Amino acid sequence: MIKEYGLVVEIKSDQAFVQTVSKTSCSSCQVNSSCGTGLISKAFGEKSFITPMFNSVNSEVGDEVEVGIPENLVVKFSLLVYLLPLSCMILVTLIAQFLLPNIQETFLILTAFISLILGFFVVKFLEQKASKNSMLEPVLLRIVKRYIPLKQIDTL
Repeated sequence: MIKEYGLVVEIKSDQAFVQTVSKTSCSSCQVNSSCGTGLISKAFGEKSFITPMFNSVNSEVGDEVEVGIPENLVVKFSLLVYLLPLSCMILVTLIAQFLLPNIQETFLILTAFISLILGFFVVKFLEQKASKNSMLEPVLLRIVKRYIPLKQIDTL
């Protein structure tokens, strides 16, 4: 389980809206000052996301919570996003070259480009279909810190 910390910013019925900050691993690297990736991550900073999640731990606004995402899902969807469009492009290009051996290179490049875009649309379709599956959503694991309002008492 990949774990991340977030802040509950809103509660609506059984949904907790959790704000998380996207971080790169460059901050913990020793050569980030001379690395191109480290310099780019400093230039663009961190991004924050607000994600609705089922409030399984009864969190309240202001709570810091631990969010979990199954590791196998991250690996599977990363492979899907990167490999499916490339595989589609290579496969369609090879089929076009095999079926039409006298095809001009320009049309072959155009076929490869169109099939790559088609692969991206297939990924988008699968992503929309998978977004309806609650098993693929991040989950709240526990409350890390709870905000406790303090009231000052006047003593004379």
